[in-house]
Amino acid sequence: PFRVGVDPFLSFIPGAGQVSGAVFGSVLLFDAARLHMPIPVLARMLGNWTIDWAIGLIPFVGPFLDAAWRSNLKNLKLLNRTIDNRQQVHQASVSYWIAVAAILTCMVLLTIAVPIALIVWLVSRG
Repeated sequence: PFRVGVDPFLSFIPGAGQVSGAVFGSVLLFDAARLHMPIPVLARMLGNWTIDWAIGLIPFVGPFLDAAWRSNLKNLKLLNRTIDNRQQVHQASVSYWIAVAAILTCMVLLTIAVPIALIVWLVSRG
């Protein structure tokens, strides 16, 4: 059975829906970093989050694609699978926190830079 969460329904609200979906996904990434998930798992979670965020920007079909992609569910499964396999979770080192900072910086830049770039592009065309 195909179940749909709250995120796709919120995506029908212009602007606010996309932001709320990004915030929900960000919480999972912050939890993963707090629990010292391996960098490849964090990178994969960032990829899922980015795809979800990008397809949510597509007018009209974005919420439907968002419902099909289900990045938050994918990221939650990655998080739970890694927690279950405690050998993957290592002590955090300085290089780990540098990588986490880079991943979180990418998230922030995507959520800020892309909308600004779209606004600048729309203003320059008008």
